Amino acid sequence: MKKFTVSICVFFAIGLEGSGAFAAAPAYPIKPIRLIVPFPPGGGTDILGRAIGQHLTMALKQNVIVDNRAGGNTVIGSELAARAVPDGHTLLVQINNLTALPALAAGKPLTVTVASFAPVTLVAVLPHLLVVPRTVQASSVKELIALAKAAPKKLTYASAGIGTPVHLGGALFASMAGVDLLHVPYKGAADYTTAVLGAHVDMTFGSVPTALPHIRTGVLKALGATTAKRVKVLPDLPTIAESGLPGYDISSWYGIFAPAGTPPSIVNLLRAEIARGIATKAVMDRLPDYDLIANTPAEFGVFLRKDAEMTARVIARSGATAD
Repeated sequence: MKKFTVSICVFFAIGLEGSGAFAAAPAYPIKPIRLIVPFPPGGGTDILGRAIGQHLTMALKQNVIVDNRAGGNTVIGSELAARAVPDGHTLLVQINNLTALPALAAGKPLTVTVASFAPVTLVAVLPHLLVVPRTVQASSVKELIALAKAAPKKLTYASAGIGTPVHLGGALFASMAGVDLLHVPYKGAADYTTAVLGAHVDMTFGSVPTALPHIRTGVLKALGATTAKRVKVLPDLPTIAESGLPGYDISSWYGIFAPAGTPPSIVNLLRAEIARGIATKAVMDRLPDYDLIANTPAEFGVFLRKDAEMTARVIARSGATAD
């Protein structure tokens, strides 16, 4: 009887300790979540951020407010996220810029780096397309290269800012093709798309969802896919690699980040909800052109290190700079 009483007491003490630990764990979320998008509305990052935000709003029973903070090659929005309280109520959608900027800065101090954040999950990869206005006298990659060689430093390409996949896509293209192109950076996809639609620039290397509607109306001509494989929505369009530049391969990746120091329990909860979200028909229907992924925080960290190494090689080969 005595042994039984002791066992009951021990079990009860453990139960109290467990319930106390549970009670001490902070509830999450306790207020609306701010999801910072470091680009203007309307681009690929904004589209994805709003789709993820809507799912999290329903799953977590708290409003997720998308906050577009464009400028500074995504640094303005990233700094806001990095300085936020690390409690899961401020998140950031970032792209290749985060891993590209250190190489572009060439040793200059940076206010935000990958170390400024707790990686939550890689959400998607998105192919890009080389497109030109219909007024440009080129209907293939080879014809465009010939046009550029005939007019050095005359042809322009627009991007969503320095360090974006669109910028690096153009820099790598110029390097591999042996041509001189003039880079014209804008604040985001909506701005550079307006520029190319109006033929204010000669080309861009825009994401599929940004460029596709204008290709279908005939306002823009698609000359090649930037990825190693052809894009599923335009299976007859050759890749740039197939069109005379073997090895050419550029795409966007999109990830969710929290400020460094955010508790792992919150990071893992967010990752799990995002993984569930991208498997739903509602999210997939909103993001038909994206290759949806949702890996673990640890896997995302490995991905970021490898991407930084790859991007550094692309920047070194292309000669791209932050100036």
